[in-house]
Amino acid sequence: MGCNGYHIIDMGVMVPAEEIVKKALECKPDIIGLSGLITPSLAEMVDVAKALREANINTPLLIGGATTSATHTALKIAPEYKGPVVYVKDASQNSSVAAALLNEETRDLFIAQLQSEQESLRQEFMQREQAPLLSLEESRKRKPNFFD
Repeated sequence: MGCNGYHIIDMGVMVPAEEIVKKALECKPDIIGLSGLITPSLAEMVDVAKALREANINTPLLIGGATTSATHTALKIAPEYKGPVVYVKDASQNSSVAAALLNEETRDLFIAQLQSEQESLRQEFMQREQAPLLSLEESRKRKPNFFD
């Protein structure tokens, strides 16, 4: 992002939600980026979104990192936040997403499309047919035998 002319405030790794909220209130950034490189980060991103919402912050959130996905963003993070929450699959897309969010001519359409896509992901998830669960006894009967 810095190579594309954006000013970055890097707060580091595993920063508590309270510190992110404090820095957002202090600096009033145009966008807040969260990256999840390990599985516990997924739950932490939800906590950050909630903390930002509770502080009446609705700055766009960019969500990225190895453990994240569009589905997780739509199901778990976006519903906990007032502002746009954008899953960015690859860091190379950050600049184009930021440009779309910061441009008054493209922002509203970008956010409307984002919200529509996220609602579709939530609906698809809710409509998935759950595989029937087996009893413990039946599961033990079906266990694979790797030594015969």
